[in-house]
Amino acid sequence: MLKSILILTADAGFGHRRAAQAVSAALEEQIGDDCQVQIINPIEDPDIPRLLKQAESGYDRIVIEDPELYLFTYKTSDTPLVASAMQDIFAVTLHKTLSKIIDRYQPDVVITTYPAYIQAVIWALRERGTQTKTVVVITDLIDVHDLWFHKKASLTFVPTQDVYDQALERGLSADHIYYSGLPVHPAIAREIRDKRTIRESLEWDLNQTTALIVGSTRNRHTAIITKLLDQSDLNLQIVAISGGVPEVDDELNRYNWCSTVHTYGLVKNLPEMMMAADFIICKAGGLIVSEALACGLPTILYEALPGQEAGNVRYVVQNGAGVWAPGPTGALSAVYSWLAGKENNLETFRLAAEKTGRPRAAYEIAEQICRRILKVE
Repeated sequence: MLKSILILTADAGFGHRRAAQAVSAALEEQIGDDCQVQIINPIEDPDIPRLLKQAESGYDRIVIEDPELYLFTYKTSDTPLVASAMQDIFAVTLHKTLSKIIDRYQPDVVITTYPAYIQAVIWALRERGTQTKTVVVITDLIDVHDLWFHKKASLTFVPTQDVYDQALERGLSADHIYYSGLPVHPAIAREIRDKRTIRESLEWDLNQTTALIVGSTRNRHTAIITKLLDQSDLNLQIVAISGGVPEVDDELNRYNWCSTVHTYGLVKNLPEMMMAADFIICKAGGLIVSEALACGLPTILYEALPGQEAGNVRYVVQNGAGVWAPGPTGALSAVYSWLAGKENNLETFRLAAEKTGRPRAAYEIAEQICRRILKVE
């Protein structure tokens, strides 16, 4: 019998949707023609109040222009009492839209990669008297927000042991928690080509140490860091990804580079590029950090949002898989320490990243949902 699987996500940041896509791909690979997976962002529905739409669309602007306000909001809401009240507010606000979505898709399971939807989904399903289960996939690595924890969720997938312990402290039953790792795209686990072969397909130099610099609309220092590395006299191949920011694209494309530099805008094959690189310089988002670790890629984290991303930094550093090096000059200093010294520090960090990464997390999540929720093998 065809199983209907509904995945709810959001576009406040990039990680929620990429986690949803990873789980979707693993489910479709796991049960193929026996399932129909839909990824929906409820906030796109025309019935959603304008305030919620603006909160999502303005997320990037807030974290760039007023990080102190973001931190204040995050900390004041991150208590069980306030989080519970927020869940109630979201449930009331989203009720009409989620009821409509559930009626349309008639799901056998609802998976959410965004915490604001959890209670709203549970209420809408309870109102219908359905046996449909709610599954939560947490997309940050340490000290996650209390909004993520709901005792009525059928199954909550956690990315680290720290978050597993946090879930227990918040009253979730051990039977309803599964330590899977944070889901990265199954293509990472499926990749069998060696680094040299992948570089050849990307038309990169096969032998030079390769730095991957990843930017986005929320961290626009890609061009600055690329210029610093280009002028560093280190024997480096540099791959710079702007993330589709026009002004950064312009700056990358018009500069006269001294070394081997490949520039990109918005890419769809970031995991492939990670597998071809020797280390990555990026912001401390949960998904990009998890993808880097899954690829065994040492990580230089030069920027982090206060709150959950500070926890992501701590997770990487504690596991020896990377360093915290704030700002463009901090990133440059970290590269020098890895490459210009007598010891092969880069290899030490690579081994730690490989040990810490969970490339099969999406598969584990799909397998558990199939076995425990959908009752299919």
